[in-house]
Amino acid sequence: MIRERMECKMARDFQTADSIQAQLEGAGVDVHDGMKEWRADGQQWRRSERKYNERPSRESRGPKTYYQRGPGKTLSAEQIETITAMVAERSECKAVADYNRADEIFDQLQSEYNVNVDDKRAEWALLSEEYLLNEADTSFLPDEDVQTKIGKLLGDRILARKCRDFNKADDIRDELREDYLVEIDDRSKDWVVVAPEGARWADDNEEGDDNIVSKQEWDEEDDNEGSDESKDDADIDAFMEEVLGSSKEEVSVTEDEVDPSSLDEASLMALTVPELKEILKSKGLKVGGKKAELIERLLN
Repeated sequence: MIRERMECKMARDFQTADSIQAQLEGAGVDVHDGMKEWRADGQQWRRSERKYNERPSRESRGPKTYYQRGPGKTLSAEQIETITAMVAERSECKAVADYNRADEIFDQLQSEYNVNVDDKRAEWALLSEEYLLNEADTSFLPDEDVQTKIGKLLGDRILARKCRDFNKADDIRDELREDYLVEIDDRSKDWVVVAPEGARWADDNEEGDDNIVSKQEWDEEDDNEGSDESKDDADIDAFMEEVLGSSKEEVSVTEDEVDPSSLDEASLMALTVPELKEILKSKGLKVGGKKAELIERLLN
């Protein structure tokens, strides 16, 4: 029975392992997992090379106190109270070796409330909140919607690991890294957003396109500029053409024909986006952004 129990624990079949342990204890057999020994003489365990210490029984230890981890954003105060009571009842069942009832409560917490219990840390939490954002160390604070998506993926990863589906768990970890730049610390059970490799996050007061975070992206953006115009730019050009009563060709101005410093806002508005970008390039200025941003850059 002891060997069967160990095989169950290796396979993470803790329900069967606990059931076997209960049978052994009922027969007067006490198993010490740390020392890998068992005894049925009714004597107390002694710690190796230490003073003799009595090994407390489950009854003398009493039920463990569990604490809530995370804010429980989707839970009402009444639900939190109910869950807390269920977790306490489960702890009492484990203290008296009623593992069947303890497992029933565990399954109910997960199916009805999406709650997981961490016996080692004596905590319970929503699956989406078991891993928390480390705001002190994260390099970027995602908005609430993104945090919710990340929490859902982290909860799915917890379930995959519980089912020993480590391939799925690894796939979710990779998805979090690639799509959200999220790194997970399983020991502290928190996560952070990291800066892309070879890049940095722009300062709030730094000019430039918010989506440019690395030299590679900057070069790619520069190569693609001028290939097409945004809908907003096209609408502005059409409006100016209608107001001025002229076509793009009639108001087309290049750096060779006009001194950029002599252009006022109205003149710049009459130019197309590619023409504005050519002027910006001639002045050594950045050429990314919408038409209004290009004009503002030239005026300043």
